[in-house]
Amino acid sequence: MTSDAPILLIHGGCHRGDCWRLLVPALEALGRRAVAIDLPGHGRDPAADPAPKTLDDGIAAVVETLRRFDRPALLVGHSLGGMTISGAAERAPETIERLVYLSALLPRDGETGAALAATPGLRAEVGSYLLDDGQRIAVKADRARDLFYADCPDDVAAAAIEALVPTDLGYLAQPVTLSADRFGRVPKTYVHCLRDRAIEMEAQISFRSACPGIDAREIDASHSAFLSRPGELATLLAGL
Repeated sequence: MTSDAPILLIHGGCHRGDCWRLLVPALEALGRRAVAIDLPGHGRDPAADPAPKTLDDGIAAVVETLRRFDRPALLVGHSLGGMTISGAAERAPETIERLVYLSALLPRDGETGAALAATPGLRAEVGSYLLDDGQRIAVKADRARDLFYADCPDDVAAAAIEALVPTDLGYLAQPVTLSADRFGRVPKTYVHCLRDRAIEMEAQISFRSACPGIDAREIDASHSAFLSRPGELATLLAGL
């Protein structure tokens, strides 16, 4: 039976909540409530809150948003956002109807994003550009199109590249705590992006295979299916 739960969309590294700007109206057109947030440290003006952020800050922001809904939500995490939604499920499993990993990191207990970044099939370029302060990662604009937006229209890709922001290393360095009786009890779906050049299929399959019982779906898209195939992705999510 198809759910009508609200959908909370969590971006990955170096992105903001507005990366979902094409998917949100596509979901709303299908009758679903969809909300996208900026994780701490990823807003339009990072200088407004300069303190270094960690994975725990991101988890807290997600849980705070989940608790505002009047019912459990479908929680979608893209790329590095898979770490954040996993931690949120451990902290507040009662607020989540299903976790959805969209070409995302899917950790086991005690793992870090940095450790998972070494998974075969995950392109090293994604996390290899350190800013001068050594506290954040950023993707060079001339590499972003190939890595993230290979199948997006030119104008969509250009806007997405312009919106990229750095991500504090705390999101990658902090391990996530997961347990069978909390994280483990939340149903999960992994959505494979078949033409992803950042987290290639080898890595996606490795992440999914480490989580027994997870449902698997696929979409013929590159890393950012929410920008290149928003209608198709909306239909997939609304059908879960």
